[in-house]
Amino acid sequence: MDISFQTAEGRFNYRVAGLLIHDDKLLIMKDEHQSYYYVPGGRVMLNETSEDAIKREIREELSIEANVKHMLWVNENFFMEATLQEKFHEICFFYLLELKNDELLSRGNEFTVNEDGKIHTYYWKPLEEINDTNLYPLFLKERITELPMHIGHVVEVK
Repeated sequence: MDISFQTAEGRFNYRVAGLLIHDDKLLIMKDEHQSYYYVPGGRVMLNETSEDAIKREIREELSIEANVKHMLWVNENFFMEATLQEKFHEICFFYLLELKNDELLSRGNEFTVNEDGKIHTYYWKPLEEINDTNLYPLFLKERITELPMHIGHVVEVK
């Protein structure tokens, strides 16, 4: 069971996200009916560690195995989701990941995955172009070029 629930005031999400960086490019994704990009990841399940969750999500979304290098940020995010028009209170753990092999790279700079009927398009976006990309959460734009060595705490209210 995903740790996500809806109330009269909005939705709470506990999620994880993984940063895959290769040749100064970040892997970002976009769903077919959304106007914004984000990094791969998903909801944590009850009784699952966040590290196990990000490994599972990467395996489910990209059909690859990735190593977790370390946690980068804990993000408390309060926002109105544009597509659903729903208020969110989200806690997200961001991990730096590394590829176990070159399989993902062989798919090219842009590729599409059908995950249980949901169409996701992935892009290897040059880091210098991230600031001009409609990427959420917003703090990634300013912090992606200087990854922390210790866990950072970021709060965003939008």
